[in-house]
Formats: sequence, C-alpha cells, structure tokens
Amino acid sequence: MIIPNKQEILQQISRVKDLPPLPSSLERLLAVVQSQVTTPEELENIIHYDQSLTARVLRVANGAYYGNRGKVTTISRAIALMGFDQVKSVCLLALLLQAFEHGPTLSAAERESLWKHAFCTARLAGRMVERRPWATREKAYLFGLLHDLGKLVMLIYFQDYYLALQDLAREKKVSFRCMELQFGLTHTRLGRWVAVKWGFPEVFQNVMEFHHTPWESSSHRPEVKLIALADILANSRNFPDPASHEIAADCCRDLHVGEDEWEDYRSAVPEVWLEVEHLWRLLS
Repeated sequence: MIIPNKQEILQQISRVKDLPPLPSSLERLLAVVQSQVTTPEELENIIHYDQSLTARVLRVANGAYYGNRGKVTTISRAIALMGFDQVKSVCLLALLLQAFEHGPTLSAAERESLWKHAFCTARLAGRMVERRPWATREKAYLFGLLHDLGKLVMLIYFQDYYLALQDLAREKKVSFRCMELQFGLTHTRLGRWVAVKWGFPEVFQNVMEFHHTPWESSSHRPEVKLIALADILANSRNFPDPASHEIAADCCRDLHVGEDEWEDYRSAVPEVWLEVEHLWRLLS
C-alpha cells in the first residue's frame, strides 16, 4: 500500500467538504451532560425523542447482565435499573455511532476497535477524576469518549492513508502515533477540526488535539493530562508503547497521582475492558 505524500494529503483535505452534521439528539445530550443540573427526567425526555436510541437503551436494560430479560419496557425503569450514569454512557456511545453510520463504509473490525478504545478511555477517565476536585465524572467521561474522533474522521475520509499507517506501524513494531507523525496528517489535528466544526468548547478542542502531547496545550492542561493518562491505560492491554512511560510519569506528577493510585488504575484495566466488551455486544 502506498502512502500519499504531503501534497496529496493537502489535496485530499481540500476535497473534504464537511463533516456529518451533529445529530440533534446528540447535541441535546451533550448540553445536558455539560450542565451542572442533570436529572433522570431530562435524560428520559431526550431518549424518548429518538426511537432508535429508545430501542438501544431498552435492549441493554433487558440484557442478561441485568437479569431482567424482557421485563424492562420503559426508559424510566431502565434508568432506575441501570443507573443514571450507565444509561448516559449507553446513549452517548449509541449517538456517536449513529452520527457516522451513514458516511463511507467502515469495516466492522475498524469500527469496533475505535469505539471500544474510546469507551474504555472514557470509563478510566471517569474513575480517575473521582479523586480530582476540578472536574466532574460526567465531563471526564465525555472527554474520553470524544478524544479520538480525529481517528474516525481519518478512517472515513483518508482510509487508504490510515490503513497504510496501521500496516507500517505493525511492520515496524511502533505505535500508530509514531507513524503518522512521519507523514504529516495526524488524528489529533483532525480531532481539533472535528471539535471546531461541531462547535465544541475549547477544552474539548484541546483534549482532542493534545492528548498525546499535553505539554503543548496552552490551556485546560489538567483535563488534557487526565485523558492522556486514560488513553495510555486503555492502550496498555494491546498496544503498550514504551514512549508513553515518560508522558505518564509527567502527567501523574502534575495531577498528584501517586504510585499506589496509578497501580490501582493499572490493575483495573482488565475489569474495565470486560465492561466495554459487554456493552459493545449489546449495542452492536
């Protein structure tokens, strides 16, 4: 597979007219998640507006994991059974999947890999922020879920480029990030483009652009470093990158994450991945 040169990449970018519009239901849910006052009633109203979302939430609630197969028939019951945060998690992931499902075709394996990583990063960020007073669990979760949207855009609009970089990374036994830096178009730059196009606040733009290089962020560094750590942890199962150790040490120091706390998160990674696998089976 041939990697396009930088001039060809620039030409490809110029041909990308626009991203899919932000779905109205996702826009409302993002507003609820970011507001300081959230209630089950608000969430229920958003879900009821979207028939597809209603069906997915009820499917998860009636799964064997909750032991209520066929017994949950209302969204209010699903929220009571699963918990507010879990239903919100299901909704966010389902709506993000929906936002891109009508675009260029992605293979099932590519789609699954991207979203499982995003969901795992979100879950880990939500755990880590419980000991940090400067952000809510909801926002940390949302930062984690959205941090790699640039990869999805790259895979949709620059699929040959993305797959060629993947092959080279495997061949050379280095990270995908290492390869994309050599060729100029990175998922982090595309991530900021996504965030700007969809009107996300600056903190989201910074998280999406700088989660691999948190020291480069001019603002919102705690949030960026939180997601940098969660991303490293999420990657540690299948794609451990020796270069990430120095970044992790720097972020842990600045966020006051001690060795014992860091080890707790490391040991929780297999458990979080089990949760991710379970939810993906229900949503896909």
